[in-house]
Amino acid sequence: MKNIILLSGVIFMQLFAGNHKVDVWKTIIIAPNENIDINKVNAPVTLEIRNLSDKNIALVSELKIPAVILGKTEFKYRLPKKGCLKLENRNTTAVSIYLHYYSSKSIFINNKELR
Repeated sequence: MKNIILLSGVIFMQLFAGNHKVDVWKTIIIAPNENIDINKVNAPVTLEIRNLSDKNIALVSELKIPAVILGKTEFKYRLPKKGCLKLENRNTTAVSIYLHYYSSKSIFINNKELR
């Protein structure tokens, strides 16, 4: 009986071991005339971007999304698998954003993995 319980516990752990979620909150400063590329999305990603500055941030994507994130506003979006998004600071001053993303896999920002 103990062997059956132990075996069923091991099987249960194996089934759910690979189902971890990545949940990251990060404040990022975007320098003037710089951009942030969110690319190499291997799984759908829930993005929440809060613009902490008074300036607008341009959004560039092949997806149907708004063109800018207005100052002091929030943008929420579900980025599909293999989707990409670019945030451009076209201002003469730096802007800061608060990025929250949730996915089953990590994402790449400017070709660096963010976990």
